Amino acid sequence: MAETMRAALDDGTGQYIVQDVPMPEMYEGAAMIRLHQTGICGSDLHMTTTRTEAQTMASGHEIAGEILELPKGETNLKVGDRVAIEMIGSGRACLKCHFCRYGQYKHCMDLAPDTGGGFAEYMTRKPAGLFKLPDSMDWLDGALVEPMAVSVHGLRYGRMQPDDVVGVVGSATIGLSAIGAAKAFGARTVIASARHPHQAEAAKRMGADVVVGSEPGEFEAACMEASNGIGADFVVESVGGHQSESFTQAIKATRNQGTMLYLGGMKIPLEVDLFEPLIREIRMQSVICYGVIDGRHDYEVALDLLESGEIPYREIVTHQVELENIQDGFDAAWDKTSGSIKVHVKI
Repeated sequence: MAETMRAALDDGTGQYIVQDVPMPEMYEGAAMIRLHQTGICGSDLHMTTTRTEAQTMASGHEIAGEILELPKGETNLKVGDRVAIEMIGSGRACLKCHFCRYGQYKHCMDLAPDTGGGFAEYMTRKPAGLFKLPDSMDWLDGALVEPMAVSVHGLRYGRMQPDDVVGVVGSATIGLSAIGAAKAFGARTVIASARHPHQAEAAKRMGADVVVGSEPGEFEAACMEASNGIGADFVVESVGGHQSESFTQAIKATRNQGTMLYLGGMKIPLEVDLFEPLIREIRMQSVICYGVIDGRHDYEVALDLLESGEIPYREIVTHQVELENIQDGFDAAWDKTSGSIKVHVKI
């Protein structure tokens, strides 16, 4: 195998330069994976605005690839298997510590080294983080398992119940997966907000019963109307970023003693009135990534939902670019006038 591979690295100004870099380290217990498809996440976009130095290791975490090499003794997978890669938690987990023992690999206390992400040709991760793709799923589907698993984890961890009225603030990648997962888990009604017309159309295709714009008060009013004036049972904040309006919207749309789940990565400190949700006994639930809940990994549940064909999630991939043209992909992902929802990099 070659000593170098092609990878895209941010030069510190938000511009991605494709270059030759050393192959990832094959540490003890690791598998080698040839990557084929990686999604550009909102967090990848946000990180380009905060970096001040050039990257030395590729990022990218919505990944599908093919196993080239496995550690000795591995029996659940074989060379040639096509896999979705959980690179953040179980792909690096020690499998022995307090958190690993009950399947919360994201919180592992002895993670293996990070050897690089999905904007590159190759990756090394532990087999525990490799989830075999069904034959009916292609590379595009495989790179959508991660963002679907984020919402699957959120709804399961937050204990959304069948017949809940569910609100979703935002209809980008995570908001759309939250809509699809909520419907699959038996939500009675799903109300979603969308900033752009093409996102609103996608929200409807994913199963949202009511879709409104992003004007102040619009989402809250729709949740009240859909719930006979009491508010949604379960509200998902999926926007995050460098603003706080969506967080406040989500609280206001939640009924007394309901659950407000924030999936969006809030990048700035927030000034939030906590007295009102205190009086209303709102359960404000923080959640991130994925793990094992009720005996099943969130990736397994996400794979089942995508394989079923009942959620048209693959339709959110509006743009695909080759690795060598990754900057075009980032430009399209930033520019919503391009019609972009999810941009994928083909490797």
